[in-house]
Amino acid sequence: MDRNVIRDLKAGFCHDLYETVKAARKNRDEKVFRHTMFQDGEVLVFAAVYPKQELMQFPDMSEDFAARLKTFNLLGVATNSENSLDLFFLGGMNKPFTSAANPNDLSKVIEDESLAVFLEMYFQARGVDLDFRSLDYDAFLAAVQGEVFKNTSFSKLADVDALLRQMGS
Repeated sequence: MDRNVIRDLKAGFCHDLYETVKAARKNRDEKVFRHTMFQDGEVLVFAAVYPKQELMQFPDMSEDFAARLKTFNLLGVATNSENSLDLFFLGGMNKPFTSAANPNDLSKVIEDESLAVFLEMYFQARGVDLDFRSLDYDAFLAAVQGEVFKNTSFSKLADVDALLRQMGS
């Protein structure tokens, strides 16, 4: 996978997640919170922050998964609420995620490969055909641009342009 592709995906994910972190901070520094990325009927994709204590209560947790846990953990979850639940360890911190001062603080603790697998599930749930693992950076940018134009109204394109300029600076 092109390192620039995962860098940009991670930056976008962390900028989005950071908005949820700021909101949790306003709610008396919530320690458990969810960042919903997509919901359509029974299909739900979200990232959630949980303390290790709570996660250790999950039944049938593998030793490998438990060994990766920090005091506070970010999990990616994709479910159809009926018979499928995919859980991904994205990263952890020994202090609350609400202590992050900016998106870069979040980026430092999120594992690239775990995030890539989770984002594949996210794009699949949204019906977006984006095989970002096999694309070089230029092809990735072209594919993203195509998806943006296909799925964004013209009135929102100015907002997208402003966001991309902000991320570039």
